[in-house]
Amino acid sequence: MKKILLFLLLVQAATFAQTGLLGGKTGLHQQDANTLGFFHFRAGTGGTIATDNWGYTRAGKFVDADGNRQQFDVWDADMEEGRIDGALAGNFNFAFGLRDDLDVGVSLPIYYDHAKDYSGEAAWAGMIEGGLGDLQLYGKYRTPHVGPDILRTAAVLDLYLPTGWKNAGMRPRHAWFLNGNGGPTYAYTANSVVVGLTGVAEVDYTKRGLPLIWNSSLGFMAVFGDGSNTLVYSTAINYMMYEWFHPFLEFSGEMRLGNNDYPINPLVDPMLLTPGFSLKVPFLDFLGDIEFAMGIDIGIRNLLNVGYDVDDEMDGCEDFMLEYEGKNGKTLHYCYVAHPLIAGIAKLTWTFGKPPVGDDDGDGVKNDKDKCPHTPKPIVVDADGCGIDTDGDKVFNGLDKCPDTPKGVEVTVEGCPLDTDEDGVYDYKDQCPNTPKGVKVDTVGCPLDSDKDKVPDYKDQCPNTPLGVPVDTVGCPLDSDKDKVPDYKDKCPNTIPGVAVDTVGCPLEKKHDLNLLKKGINFEFNSSKLTQNSYPTLDDIVALMKEFPEANLEVQGHTDIVGTEDYNQRLSEDRAHSVTTYLISKGIAKDRLRAVGFGTRRPLADNETDEGRAKNRRVELIPFEKEGKGDSGFSEKMEESVEKPAPAAAPAAPAEPADKPAPAAAPAEKSAPAPAPAEKPAEKAAPAPAEKSAPAAKP
Repeated sequence: MKKILLFLLLVQAATFAQTGLLGGKTGLHQQDANTLGFFHFRAGTGGTIATDNWGYTRAGKFVDADGNRQQFDVWDADMEEGRIDGALAGNFNFAFGLRDDLDVGVSLPIYYDHAKDYSGEAAWAGMIEGGLGDLQLYGKYRTPHVGPDILRTAAVLDLYLPTGWKNAGMRPRHAWFLNGNGGPTYAYTANSVVVGLTGVAEVDYTKRGLPLIWNSSLGFMAVFGDGSNTLVYSTAINYMMYEWFHPFLEFSGEMRLGNNDYPINPLVDPMLLTPGFSLKVPFLDFLGDIEFAMGIDIGIRNLLNVGYDVDDEMDGCEDFMLEYEGKNGKTLHYCYVAHPLIAGIAKLTWTFGKPPVGDDDGDGVKNDKDKCPHTPKPIVVDADGCGIDTDGDKVFNGLDKCPDTPKGVEVTVEGCPLDTDEDGVYDYKDQCPNTPKGVKVDTVGCPLDSDKDKVPDYKDQCPNTPLGVPVDTVGCPLDSDKDKVPDYKDKCPNTIPGVAVDTVGCPLEKKHDLNLLKKGINFEFNSSKLTQNSYPTLDDIVALMKEFPEANLEVQGHTDIVGTEDYNQRLSEDRAHSVTTYLISKGIAKDRLRAVGFGTRRPLADNETDEGRAKNRRVELIPFEKEGKGDSGFSEKMEESVEKPAPAAAPAAPAEPADKPAPAAAPAEKSAPAPAPAEKPAEKAAPAPAEKSAPAAKP
């Protein structure tokens, strides 16, 4: 009768498994941070079943009292009379809510091991039978909320009393059952008091709009006897597919930490991967919450011996040889197995109690505690049921699509910072707030400028301009003379428009090259009078301007710094006028010419050396465009705002190099643009070799 009753209890317990939180609401092995609530009850039952003989001992082998190795046979589908093969573990549990945040409970485990061995030694010793496990008492306290609203924590205190049967069963149901002193290990009891403390953390991502709940726990079981102190752990992810159904994946295990003659090896101790699902039975709501969960325990030790090779399975067996002290004085030995390779697992729980307080606004806070009872979904609320506004932008979490907006930033009705120009960069970060729609921008909201020419890509018609090259308003390198050779490559930057040029921008014909032509323009000493050898060059310029009737020419006069500033300014202007006067006399329209004197203002070289001063005494020929109709283009003054000096009766010194004598007075031909008489004898007496060697304008 005793065996029949035990058999019926085991069948019921094995049908509904629970080896984690004693019938807790979530999953199978995982623990959550929820409590029942005041004056609520939960009753549950559950267990695991495995039918593989390797779930009892390593490779299903043991050593009998005579030292002979024996073998358990495999499961017999014919079910011999009085025989059910399998390693089973189950429990009946009950819990009560003392307060909203405190539960107490009790669990009674029931175990059963049965297999046929040909020797009969295991059955004779009592290994092949069931029995009760250690009675477990526990308390669970949900700790006060600290941290983000999605986090909950709890603490669980376990007390195991040594009420389990000795001299029965094969597989130790917990790692802390192993006798650390090498004495007998019992399959169903630690044979001593065990106290455990476990911390639980729950992260509820449903409060962030994700249908996920992540539970984790970590605890320590302290054994007051010959057992093994053990670390227990679990972690699981739950996919909240529906309110009444959710699948999950759990990882759980136990690991001996010390007080043990056996080697510490986490892979030898229990380590399980458990996929499964939980189902709330909807049509029994009037009775309370009835929940059913089931899954498959997959032992991680499968990975250590994928092909199930017997020799591999028995490798290292001697390090974990357990002693079994059975009935009738039988002492057997076998290798430690922490869990079956694969086992079915299920549980059934029933939660009931006083009628629950309603939650009219569905925010998860009961009406009796809800200080904001009309909060609409999907607003996330605090413990008082009032909306949370983490970033203080007056848009509640849940409605706020940008919950981390900095304080003080103006936001839209959805809680996101304004982006007026819709460039993807919020206004408070946007350094270019009026970017045209559709234009690509950088991280600060300004239009991209790939070649760094200060013309944004969307306007840049030459997007690959080399760095540092001056560009026009559309991002193309400047081409001042419009010869289709950009300035940064142009070695002849003042070519008349229309003149054919080579690849570096210089005219193909020498008579079209203003840089060469200007070198042929010379003046008599200290005078604006053109030398005779200048006229062929000037005639070439006349021919050039007639060949290109659209061309306009500015003649610029420059001097070195010898002499007074006023004198040099006047001389540079007069020399420029001498050139334009001649060109006009040859038929070039006055409005196509412009004469400008710059005096000493634009030196090309160092005025402190003879060579530098020679380079600074020059005439420049610069093409220009007319500003509009009616503009003569002819300037009697400088292009820039340069005040003409007042006429001087007698300059302090002529604009000549320091080694030449200064004339007594300004030469008469200075003011005459036409050819002038020869210079004064006194001036001729003073040799001026530097002037004779200079092909350009004299100072």
